[in-house]
Amino acid sequence: MDVSIHSYAKNRRGKIVRAGLLLLCAIPLLFVVTGCRYTAAPADLLQKPAISPEKQAIVAAIEKYLPDYSKLMLPFREDHMEAIRLLDVDGDGTKEAIVSYYNEYSSPELMVFKYTSGLWRPWVLVQQPLARLIDWLKIEDLDKDGQLEIMIGWIGAFDSPNMLEIYSFSSKPVRNEAGKLMLKPLESIPYSYGDTGDINDDGQLELAIISEIGTNQEMALPEFHLTIYTWENGRMQELYTENLYNDVNNYDRLIIGKISSRHRGIILEASTGAHSTYSSMYVWEKNKLRLVYPDRSKDLEGLNGTPSMSKDINNDGILELQWAREAPGYPDISYAESKWLNEWMQWDGKDGFVKVKEEFTDYRYGLQLRIPEQWMGRYTLHNSEEQYAFVGIDYWNEQKNLTAELATLYAVPHKLWESVESEWKQQGRSYHQLLADSGNVFAVSFVKEAPAEWPEEERQAFSEMEQVETDFVSTLKVLND
Repeated sequence: MDVSIHSYAKNRRGKIVRAGLLLLCAIPLLFVVTGCRYTAAPADLLQKPAISPEKQAIVAAIEKYLPDYSKLMLPFREDHMEAIRLLDVDGDGTKEAIVSYYNEYSSPELMVFKYTSGLWRPWVLVQQPLARLIDWLKIEDLDKDGQLEIMIGWIGAFDSPNMLEIYSFSSKPVRNEAGKLMLKPLESIPYSYGDTGDINDDGQLELAIISEIGTNQEMALPEFHLTIYTWENGRMQELYTENLYNDVNNYDRLIIGKISSRHRGIILEASTGAHSTYSSMYVWEKNKLRLVYPDRSKDLEGLNGTPSMSKDINNDGILELQWAREAPGYPDISYAESKWLNEWMQWDGKDGFVKVKEEFTDYRYGLQLRIPEQWMGRYTLHNSEEQYAFVGIDYWNEQKNLTAELATLYAVPHKLWESVESEWKQQGRSYHQLLADSGNVFAVSFVKEAPAEWPEEERQAFSEMEQVETDFVSTLKVLND
């Protein structure tokens, strides 16, 4: 962790105080941004982060120039996880410091500092008086002309709309009412969500914006639109607009990139209920978008029972869709007790999808289980009631209605592991200690044989599944994000 992700508060005398790292503000923010799992490292394992001399000098400048009672902050969607960014924004060969913070009125602002004559001094301010939060901050050279643009998604206060504003460091600053130099936005458009990416493979970044019309109470449902823009000669130019599926709560995510070995496109994800998600994939072809998923002619509805997070799961440079399905064989259990399997599907560039990975993730412990090939089509998962167990794995044959316990995964608090292990040994239980993470020891216990009354064919299938025990640890991955 770096000084850049800490929050600081400044008092009337101009001193920066930690205020316990402002945990009441910083910790919830980090959970929103990073998706941290519920378990965390014990406090005695955490260490005070080192602060480089360069960052110490910036902090000293912040102490001198930020308004009283201000504090550093992170946008909700933050790629770099830092409130202090070092970038050469004006192309002069020297990095500037871009600082995001709440001012004395709890309004979000950016201040850009220049390093001149061995000192950090404030240069320009970026502010939106009607905003209460920064949703998104991205600094990119959109048209590859050597000049950086800054994109800020402002969350409006009270009845003010959310606005996406684009600023350029090549534009001339003006003075505000307080006499401070500030950048004026070159573009301001209402928005719900936005991101950048090269969707048409022209080597430049496009800007994809989701907007909504009719969110007041007079209309039953808002209308959502996706617009692709290019940045040319300091202005936004509309490239394409697509009407989106409207029966959602809100579009929460979009990613641009390769969606097959030969195509580029965009994936959108929206919330549709307390837990469910709607996903769609569009391919860019013939200078427009074409929907390839969902495909209702193939009963692909685009709905997931859990929040989805499509991405390049196998690091081949191609984005995969995350399809979630409830583990079979337990139809009468509650949603809270259900186990969900993730199928990562890659578009074949024609008319189908290929599964590249199947896994189960327990977000409480940040542990992911990659389903072995030997289990495909003949396993299920359930919620185990055994102490320290977090998932039970069954052999499952739907056609013959045969189910039997195959293995159980455990998460034992590290401080209790010795006593639990001693008890297991006394019981003669077969188990393997797998790994330790976030204060827990993970272990697995396999059942050695199928029920004796089963047919030989089923007993052989069970044995094949049990054989993964020797290398089971290789199927596990700790998620540190």
